[in-house]
Amino acid sequence: MSEIVRFGVSMDKELVNLLDGLTELHHHPNRSETIRAMVRQQVLEEGSENPEASVTAVISLIFHYSTTLVRVPLDAYPSLKLTTNLQMHLERDIVIKILVVSGTYGHVRQWAGKVIGQKHVVGRINIAATDSLYEQLRT
Repeated sequence: MSEIVRFGVSMDKELVNLLDGLTELHHHPNRSETIRAMVRQQVLEEGSENPEASVTAVISLIFHYSTTLVRVPLDAYPSLKLTTNLQMHLERDIVIKILVVSGTYGHVRQWAGKVIGQKHVVGRINIAATDSLYEQLRT
């Protein structure tokens, strides 16, 4: 196990209350576990993961039903596999599309960036699993 470093954090009382709510919601034993989980997730989302690591990601897109999504071909990303494509109306004129993709971190991030970056689309990528998580689950 790596060395634990203790440090102090100062923040507004409102943020502390929100942090405590997240700690309770996620059943973490203390604030430190909540902060560690948030940092791990943010590091994944910011691209610090090895670009060759295998990942599975959930991409969510929200858009007006009249928006035509431009097809972003998978051919340029040889490791990429689209495993799930779900689309439904949240409201009469608002659509959500959920994609589950797997491949190398670099390919997933690049492809998702092109899909999410389309005009009139609000999107988010969530790296759900990585090589290291796969190994933890196998042991």
